[in-house]
Amino acid sequence: MKSTNPNPDPSKPPPTTDSPRARSVTPILLDSEPRSRSSSAVMKPASIAKRPSAELKSPLPTFTNWNVSSELREVPSFYPLEKSSRFIEDTPSNIASRISDACRLMSVQATFDDDLGTANLITDDHVEIHLTLWKASRTEESDSGEEKVQTIVEAQRRKGCAVVFHRYCRNLLDAAQGCFDPKEEEIRNSCHRVELQKKDNNEGENSLLAIEIAASLIRKDRMDARRLGMESLCLLTDPTKTPMETALLASQIVLFGSAQDDMSQEADYISDELGIREAVLSLVQFGRLGDYCDYESDGEEEDNATGVEAEFNDVLHNLALAVLANALEVLETHGGSMARSETSKPPANTFLEESKEISKRELLSSLLNVLGKAESKPHDACLSAQCLRSLFQASKEAKRRARDLNAKQIVMTALDVGRRTHVKLENETENIMRELERPDEEEEDEDEVEGDQDSERYDDSEDDN
Repeated sequence: MKSTNPNPDPSKPPPTTDSPRARSVTPILLDSEPRSRSSSAVMKPASIAKRPSAELKSPLPTFTNWNVSSELREVPSFYPLEKSSRFIEDTPSNIASRISDACRLMSVQATFDDDLGTANLITDDHVEIHLTLWKASRTEESDSGEEKVQTIVEAQRRKGCAVVFHRYCRNLLDAAQGCFDPKEEEIRNSCHRVELQKKDNNEGENSLLAIEIAASLIRKDRMDARRLGMESLCLLTDPTKTPMETALLASQIVLFGSAQDDMSQEADYISDELGIREAVLSLVQFGRLGDYCDYESDGEEEDNATGVEAEFNDVLHNLALAVLANALEVLETHGGSMARSETSKPPANTFLEESKEISKRELLSSLLNVLGKAESKPHDACLSAQCLRSLFQASKEAKRRARDLNAKQIVMTALDVGRRTHVKLENETENIMRELERPDEEEEDEDEVEGDQDSERYDDSEDDN
């Protein structure tokens, strides 16, 4: 029997083939120092994450919501650290204090665990972040011979957009290191806000098409489609992300269910089939979006929802509050153009009356109820405060009704929560308190001055014609 070996001569190299071949790899340890058992299996992050501690620029805050213990846990064996981590030469208590203050300045909802040294963060962009403080396995000695205390700060993205996560992660790690500047973050965010101008004559048709697509997504029975529809409405009603004409048209449909004739001849016909206003009111007041928008229900279905459905309902409720806040902001800015010609009532009063007829529930009471839950849901409370501020500035009747509903006490409680944990909530509740404390005589004088200015503009326009 002949041998089938194609290369009988062992001195010659074997012929090359296209099939893969296994190769033996010998691990090479670059670190010549011996390692302990606890640190030998830890996969450390890339060098870009191991930034050296810079000179502290910001002083330690006087108040903190995160009081960690001095003894942290070491990194477990075979635990790969995230690349979004940083080694900082400072005590855990100082690092936790800076992170807690940074969460307050960025208006991030935080739940701290003092014993484990962890924090669960939720941003207003629906990004969930898990922070962990680890004890460094090895310590270094300074020039004076004292051991340097090192702490590892690790950030993990649990949910949400990866791009938004990296922005928050960078700020949190900088805050832990003591070099976070909130003013620079405000400037960076303001650079993304660009006033959009009208580019073509078909802007109205394109706006109606976008609103129709959002309405069709909301009417679907799939939760992810409904979320996409509400996120689209958030963009369409935000003047900083869409042209003003589109934001004005979308806001009118959200608040009144229809648009004016002078903007689009097809708006009234199309908006009757959208159901956007009913969907937004259902989510804001009842926390859910039913197939038939049963407004007679007392909310038991929301309490029975569990798991993924309850989570989606919370997100939709937050998005609906954002849509309503954007629409009311446009109402406040362009209230004259949004007022209806057949009635002399302020558009805010018309909206409140029609919303009560649709949902059989008072909108101001629902918004104050959301604001009262500021401790557990500060993002929803902040959006509710924005809605209340716009309504109070646009309608004196809404302000009087809110005083009857004990709004001042609710706002004071939310203001205390905002001062401790949420800067945006603090600012909005302070604006509401100023509106509630303003006397009615001062408002009447301002209304008379505005009325005289409007009459002068009207007389000037008639003279021009």
